[in-house]
Amino acid sequence: MHLSETVGHDATRCIVLVHAVRSSRTMWKGQTRRLRRRGYTVIAPDLPGHGRRRDEPFTLDGALATIEDAVSACEEPPLLVGLSLGGFLALHWAGTHPGRLAGVVAADCTIVPGPALARIYGLWISMKDWIPGDSDARVARAFARRHSEKAARRYYGGGRAHGVVRGVVRTIGSLDLLADVAAINVPLTFINGAQDPFRRHEALFVEAGRDARLVILDDAGHLANLSRPKRFTKVLRRAAGERADGHPAHPALSTHSP
Repeated sequence: MHLSETVGHDATRCIVLVHAVRSSRTMWKGQTRRLRRRGYTVIAPDLPGHGRRRDEPFTLDGALATIEDAVSACEEPPLLVGLSLGGFLALHWAGTHPGRLAGVVAADCTIVPGPALARIYGLWISMKDWIPGDSDARVARAFARRHSEKAARRYYGGGRAHGVVRGVVRTIGSLDLLADVAAINVPLTFINGAQDPFRRHEALFVEAGRDARLVILDDAGHLANLSRPKRFTKVLRRAAGERADGHPAHPALSTHSP
């Protein structure tokens, strides 16, 4: 793991976690358990079309409203964390809502998709839904072979979201993510797995940030929080302002576990 510099800013005891496409809040179980054990308030909502909200359509407005509700539920400006789809959304929300956060962590999302690439990716993923035998159980087994059974249980613990990919890629392809990064006025940490194909434009993202740093997990892929949950959580604690000795930069506030 490489960290470019020490995080230096006011600490927060609240962390909001935004999940990846087709997953749900359950993908963060490894992080929520460890963080809450250390006294953090952790809010991990389901995005529209996912988890407990699978009967809702995925829209950008609905996704941003979900983040707004989670941030507003915090007793202090939180650390906003997102991975893949969640990372793109976190960057966009943070760039358009100055003064609301203590910091941002964006994982496995340093690629500028553009409308054309987004459409191709969306078509390929959507076509997989039409292939006979592409059942939830088979997909979960394939995921477990690539990662682990525990990772599969966490990633698909809230069910596998269907019918959301086209809306997701259309939404992400419409965003000017580098402009969003440039507008973020709080410390920004990018986390990438060394084998993540979404690292393609990581240098552009770091360069665009006012106060940005990059963490590479050498033995992780696209879902870095599942590949290396302990290391990923440690980065979150540092981004939240926890000192190297494990103590908060200021006394802990009262917390709850929504």
